[in-house]
Amino acid sequence: MNTPAISLLKITLSTCLLMSLPVIGFAAIHTPQKWKLDVPKTNVDFKVAYLGSGTVKGQFNKVNGAINYDVKNPTDTTINFTVNTNSIDAGGKLRNAFLRRKELLNTAQYPTMVFVSKKVNMINAKEANVTGDFTVLGQTKPLTVKVTLANVENDPVTRKPMLKFRATGLIDRYTYGVTAFPNIVGNMIPLDISGKLIAAS
Repeated sequence: MNTPAISLLKITLSTCLLMSLPVIGFAAIHTPQKWKLDVPKTNVDFKVAYLGSGTVKGQFNKVNGAINYDVKNPTDTTINFTVNTNSIDAGGKLRNAFLRRKELLNTAQYPTMVFVSKKVNMINAKEANVTGDFTVLGQTKPLTVKVTLANVENDPVTRKPMLKFRATGLIDRYTYGVTAFPNIVGNMIPLDISGKLIAAS
Protein backbone atom coordinates (compact mmCIF):
# COMPACT_ATOMS: atom_id res chain seq x y z
CA MET A 1 0.00 0.00 0.00
CA ASN A 2 1.30 3.45 -0.95
CA THR A 3 0.28 5.49 2.11
CA PRO A 4 0.91 9.25 2.42
CA ALA A 5 3.73 8.50 4.87
CA ILE A 6 5.47 6.12 2.45
CA SER A 7 5.04 8.59 -0.42
CA LEU A 8 6.57 11.36 1.69
CA LEU A 9 9.48 9.08 2.59
CA LYS A 10 10.13 8.31 -1.10
CA ILE A 11 10.10 12.00 -1.99
CA THR A 12 12.44 12.85 0.88
CA LEU A 13 14.94 10.10 -0.06
CA SER A 14 14.86 11.09 -3.73
CA THR A 15 15.45 14.74 -2.90
CA CYS A 16 18.38 13.90 -0.62
CA LEU A 17 19.95 11.73 -3.33
CA LEU A 18 19.63 14.43 -5.99
CA MET A 19 21.07 17.08 -3.68
CA SER A 20 24.03 14.87 -2.81
CA LEU A 21 25.10 14.21 -6.42
CA PRO A 22 26.83 17.57 -7.02
CA VAL A 23 28.60 17.25 -3.68
CA ILE A 24 29.82 13.74 -4.56
CA GLY A 25 31.06 14.97 -7.94
CA PHE A 26 32.87 17.93 -6.41
CA ALA A 27 34.43 15.83 -3.68
CA ALA A 28 35.80 13.38 -6.23
CA ILE A 29 38.30 16.00 -7.41
CA HIS A 30 40.27 17.76 -4.72
CA THR A 31 41.55 21.10 -5.98
CA PRO A 32 45.08 21.80 -4.75
CA GLN A 33 46.08 25.38 -4.05
CA LYS A 34 49.55 25.16 -5.60
CA TRP A 35 50.54 23.58 -8.90
CA LYS A 36 53.73 22.76 -10.79
CA LEU A 37 54.66 21.78 -14.33
CA ASP A 38 54.58 18.14 -15.40
CA VAL A 39 57.65 18.42 -17.65
CA PRO A 40 57.35 15.08 -19.54
CA LYS A 41 53.81 16.01 -20.59
CA THR A 42 54.81 19.39 -22.06
CA ASN A 43 54.76 20.02 -25.81
CA VAL A 44 56.27 22.96 -27.71
CA ASP A 45 54.88 23.25 -31.23
CA PHE A 46 55.47 25.84 -33.94
CA LYS A 47 54.60 26.57 -37.53
CA VAL A 48 56.24 28.81 -40.07
CA ALA A 49 55.53 29.96 -43.61
CA TYR A 50 57.71 28.10 -46.08
CA LEU A 51 58.37 28.95 -49.72
CA GLY A 52 55.66 31.60 -49.74
CA SER A 53 52.42 29.63 -49.83
CA GLY A 54 53.40 26.57 -47.79
CA THR A 55 53.50 26.00 -44.04
CA VAL A 56 55.93 23.87 -42.07
CA LYS A 57 54.80 22.52 -38.70
CA GLY A 58 57.11 21.09 -36.11
CA GLN A 59 58.01 20.77 -32.48
CA PHE A 60 60.91 20.82 -30.05
CA ASN A 61 61.32 17.44 -28.40
CA LYS A 62 63.45 18.47 -25.41
CA VAL A 63 61.96 20.96 -22.98
CA ASN A 64 62.64 21.73 -19.35
CA GLY A 65 61.34 24.29 -16.93
CA ALA A 66 58.91 25.11 -14.20
CA ILE A 67 55.53 26.73 -13.69
CA ASN A 68 54.52 27.67 -10.16
CA TYR A 69 50.84 28.54 -9.97
CA ASP A 70 48.93 29.44 -6.82
CA VAL A 71 45.12 29.43 -7.15
CA LYS A 72 44.78 32.07 -4.44
CA ASN A 73 47.51 34.31 -5.85
CA PRO A 74 47.45 33.84 -9.65
CA THR A 75 49.35 37.07 -10.36
CA ASP A 76 52.32 35.59 -8.47
CA THR A 77 52.61 32.80 -11.05
CA THR A 78 56.14 32.22 -12.32
CA ILE A 79 57.11 30.54 -15.58
CA ASN A 80 60.58 29.45 -16.63
CA PHE A 81 61.00 27.50 -19.86
CA THR A 82 64.14 26.19 -21.53
CA VAL A 83 63.95 24.68 -25.01
CA ASN A 84 66.75 22.63 -26.53
CA THR A 85 67.03 24.11 -30.04
CA ASN A 86 68.83 21.07 -31.44
CA SER A 87 65.75 18.97 -30.63
CA ILE A 88 63.78 20.65 -33.42
CA ASP A 89 61.73 18.26 -35.52
CA ALA A 90 60.12 19.72 -38.62
CA GLY A 91 59.46 16.46 -40.41
CA GLY A 92 62.72 15.40 -42.04
CA LYS A 93 66.50 15.33 -41.59
CA LEU A 94 67.23 17.77 -44.41
CA ARG A 95 64.66 20.29 -43.17
CA ASN A 96 65.88 19.97 -39.58
CA ALA A 97 69.48 20.49 -40.67
CA PHE A 98 68.43 23.58 -42.65
CA LEU A 99 66.68 25.13 -39.62
CA ARG A 100 69.64 24.33 -37.34
CA ARG A 101 72.16 26.10 -39.54
CA LYS A 102 74.12 29.17 -38.46
CA GLU A 103 71.93 31.65 -40.34
CA LEU A 104 68.73 30.49 -38.56
CA LEU A 105 68.63 28.76 -35.15
CA ASN A 106 72.42 28.40 -34.99
CA THR A 107 72.00 25.47 -32.62
CA ALA A 108 75.74 24.77 -32.42
CA GLN A 109 76.46 28.12 -30.78
CA TYR A 110 73.10 28.68 -29.06
CA PRO A 111 71.74 25.33 -27.83
CA THR A 112 68.80 26.78 -25.86
CA MET A 113 65.96 29.29 -25.98
CA VAL A 114 64.76 30.56 -22.61
CA PHE A 115 61.59 32.29 -21.41
CA VAL A 116 61.43 33.79 -17.91
CA SER A 117 58.18 35.45 -16.81
CA LYS A 118 58.20 38.91 -15.25
CA LYS A 119 54.55 39.98 -15.02
CA VAL A 120 51.13 38.33 -15.04
CA ASN A 121 48.02 40.24 -16.09
CA MET A 122 44.80 38.32 -15.47
CA ILE A 123 42.15 38.51 -18.20
CA ASN A 124 39.68 36.42 -16.23
CA ALA A 125 39.86 33.52 -13.77
CA LYS A 126 41.27 31.13 -16.39
CA GLU A 127 43.16 33.37 -18.80
CA ALA A 128 46.17 35.63 -18.40
CA ASN A 129 48.73 37.52 -20.44
CA VAL A 130 52.20 36.65 -19.18
CA THR A 131 55.06 38.96 -20.14
CA GLY A 132 58.66 37.92 -19.74
CA ASP A 133 62.15 37.85 -21.19
CA PHE A 134 62.69 35.58 -24.18
CA THR A 135 66.31 34.83 -25.02
CA VAL A 136 67.19 33.56 -28.50
CA LEU A 137 70.62 33.55 -30.17
CA GLY A 138 72.06 35.40 -27.19
CA GLN A 139 69.56 38.26 -27.46
CA THR A 140 66.91 38.91 -24.83
CA LYS A 141 63.67 40.64 -25.81
CA PRO A 142 60.25 41.04 -24.11
CA LEU A 143 57.60 38.53 -25.14
CA THR A 144 53.97 38.20 -24.08
CA VAL A 145 52.16 34.87 -24.22
CA LYS A 146 48.52 34.16 -23.52
CA VAL A 147 47.98 31.36 -21.02
CA THR A 148 44.67 29.52 -20.78
CA LEU A 149 43.75 27.02 -18.06
CA ALA A 150 41.18 24.24 -18.37
CA ASN A 151 38.99 22.86 -15.61
CA VAL A 152 40.54 20.66 -12.95
CA GLU A 153 40.11 16.98 -13.68
CA ASN A 154 41.47 13.65 -12.53
CA ASP A 155 44.31 12.15 -14.55
CA PRO A 156 42.99 8.90 -16.07
CA VAL A 157 46.28 7.13 -15.27
CA THR A 158 47.38 8.49 -11.89
CA ARG A 159 43.85 9.34 -10.69
CA LYS A 160 45.32 12.52 -9.22
CA PRO A 161 44.08 16.04 -10.00
CA MET A 162 45.59 17.79 -13.00
CA LEU A 163 45.16 21.13 -14.71
CA LYS A 164 45.72 21.37 -18.45
CA PHE A 165 47.13 24.59 -19.87
CA ARG A 166 47.98 26.18 -23.19
CA ALA A 167 50.29 29.11 -23.88
CA THR A 168 50.40 30.84 -27.25
CA GLY A 169 52.69 33.54 -28.53
CA LEU A 170 53.97 35.08 -31.75
CA ILE A 171 57.67 35.58 -32.42
CA ASP A 172 59.16 37.83 -35.09
CA ARG A 173 62.52 36.27 -35.92
CA TYR A 174 63.71 39.56 -37.44
CA THR A 175 63.58 41.06 -33.92
CA TYR A 176 66.41 38.71 -32.97
CA GLY A 177 68.46 39.51 -36.05
CA VAL A 178 67.52 36.32 -37.89
CA THR A 179 66.84 37.76 -41.34
CA ALA A 180 68.30 35.07 -43.61
CA PHE A 181 66.27 33.35 -46.34
CA PRO A 182 63.34 35.81 -46.38
CA ASN A 183 61.91 34.16 -49.51
CA ILE A 184 62.05 30.68 -48.01
CA VAL A 185 61.19 31.03 -44.31
CA GLY A 186 58.54 33.41 -42.95
CA ASN A 187 59.46 35.89 -40.23
CA MET A 188 56.40 35.49 -37.96
CA ILE A 189 56.48 32.24 -36.01
CA PRO A 190 53.52 31.21 -33.81
CA LEU A 191 54.45 29.15 -30.74
CA ASP A 192 51.99 26.83 -29.02
CA ILE A 193 52.97 25.31 -25.69
CA SER A 194 50.61 22.83 -24.07
CA GLY A 195 50.80 20.48 -21.14
CA LYS A 196 49.49 19.95 -17.68
CA LEU A 197 50.07 21.06 -14.13
CA ILE A 198 50.07 18.69 -11.20
CA ALA A 199 49.75 19.30 -7.48
CA ALA A 200 52.87 20.81 -5.94
CA SER A 201 54.11 19.08 -2.82
